[in-house]
Amino acid sequence: MRRYALLLSLLLFFLLPGNSRGEIVQHFDTAGNLVPATRKSLSTLAHKTQKYSVAQSLGLRPDIRYEFYPVFGKTFAEIVKSAEENGPFNKKTRKRQTSAFAWSLGWSYQISYATEYDEENDKLHGDILIHDIALSYDITVTLPVLTDDSSLNDIEKDLWKNYIAGLLESEHGRVKIVKDDTRENIIRRMGEIAYLMLNAEQEEDAEKLIERYVREETAHIGKETFMQIQEKLDQYEKKSNEVTAPDSPKQSEKKQR
Repeated sequence: MRRYALLLSLLLFFLLPGNSRGEIVQHFDTAGNLVPATRKSLSTLAHKTQKYSVAQSLGLRPDIRYEFYPVFGKTFAEIVKSAEENGPFNKKTRKRQTSAFAWSLGWSYQISYATEYDEENDKLHGDILIHDIALSYDITVTLPVLTDDSSLNDIEKDLWKNYIAGLLESEHGRVKIVKDDTRENIIRRMGEIAYLMLNAEQEEDAEKLIERYVREETAHIGKETFMQIQEKLDQYEKKSNEVTAPDSPKQSEKKQR
């Protein structure tokens, strides 16, 4: 009964002015560690495509930042070679790659809480509600882009479009792992941070102690989430390497015949 009464009290505090903390923002680096957070609006992530002849029908996502590096050539084979020689450098493999993927994770939330003194045990029970959770993902996909396709015939233009579509499909697979597959789990785990018991003499510091507890627990969720995502990305990379990479010029030309 005590728990139900405390939960009811917490809901009242949530609906009415009461024990509520301001917005808390946390952001994690590529190792899953907390870093100084800055609010970033996805609406400001513009697609830098105006300089290039990039096919807009490839399904670019509005919530992803796309960056492009120019490639050149008078044939499809020359253009692919240009991408292989001028693509972004992968520090892990120490090789250039035709496309690249970078990501980071962060979130903001608010805390409401209610406390009740347990005279029998001389303890302070605190029920916690994390609400207004907003997840933020800073994801960048880097792709090659042809600056001038006027020298290509229709078949080679289709080959290039299919080549880019293959790269984009591969990178969007990583986006799904980072973003689409993690949202529900993060929110569920934050919802499990619901209770903290304090000593009675800590009542005056209850607000700070509850906030610190929540911050530490959500930081732990961030660290674990990052490790889980990275493990899935590594498995995805391994599986992708076992399958034929985007068609080479010769393979693509054979398919067109």
